[in-house]
Amino acid sequence: MKTRLRLQAPAKINLYLKILNRRKDGYHNLCSLMQMIGLYDTLRFEETEKDLSLQILNSPLSADDSNLVLRAAHLLRATMISEGRAHKGAAIALKKEIPVAAGLAGGSSDAAATLIGLNRLWGLRWRKEKLAGLSEKLGSDVPFFFYGPTAWISGRGERVEAISPPFKEWIVLLNPGISVSTAAVFEAFSAQTGLTKRRAAINISTEQPRPPITKILGQPCNDLEAVTLKRFVQLKTLKDGLRAAGGKPVLMSGSGPSLFGFFKNREKAEAAAGRIRKTHPSVSLKIWVVPLLQTSPFSQSFD
Repeated sequence: MKTRLRLQAPAKINLYLKILNRRKDGYHNLCSLMQMIGLYDTLRFEETEKDLSLQILNSPLSADDSNLVLRAAHLLRATMISEGRAHKGAAIALKKEIPVAAGLAGGSSDAAATLIGLNRLWGLRWRKEKLAGLSEKLGSDVPFFFYGPTAWISGRGERVEAISPPFKEWIVLLNPGISVSTAAVFEAFSAQTGLTKRRAAINISTEQPRPPITKILGQPCNDLEAVTLKRFVQLKTLKDGLRAAGGKPVLMSGSGPSLFGFFKNREKAEAAAGRIRKTHPSVSLKIWVVPLLQTSPFSQSFD
């Protein structure tokens, strides 16, 4: 049994995002193609006798019970105790690289990594299906990270259908250094589309509009993009700049504000990133050149 271990938690982007309807519980049913990318938070775990603790590096995030990492740890331990297993603890250190409230699901990935890491650290040997089921209690994006690197997502995020990664391109990823509330964007989208007005207007579509993979890049779709771009006008300038630098397609991830553009290879992506740094010299703008992952960094945790 391992007493220490380290995991990398990858960010995700939405290659396709269609909002289908608003549910009675207030969430939205959606259809999305999600993809892990090569931008990571790093988590280190060390077994302790009883206590659960969290140290956060490189970020002002709170290290209290509001943090998804500690919530995931407490959830796993409570489930473990309910099944009659011995009480264990862990000291967790989280180094943040994925920006917060950026449409990249960094917190959700960290939560999944915590469930996976403590499952190994404590010698539980639970199957990923069991951990993924638990993760639904933590957030809509968390289950994806048990099945990536690429998957179709439906329901409010809890239904995941893994597929072989269809794309091997590189992306330039931009984050303007602002935070976006996912809940606020969904509320604004609902108001604009009439989903909050009356029962008869609840459905946008009764079918999952899952397009052929071959059309994903040629006809990019993110239903939430227009809402966020309207609220943050600087994003339109960044999107135009990324497109002018050769990104094709260029799309916002999730509820934003992060934007990404596809490039055929790393060299073209690096050249585009350099051009954007010159034309958009904002100190708050973060730029990464990263690959679309072909395997999940969590895949070996269940061998």
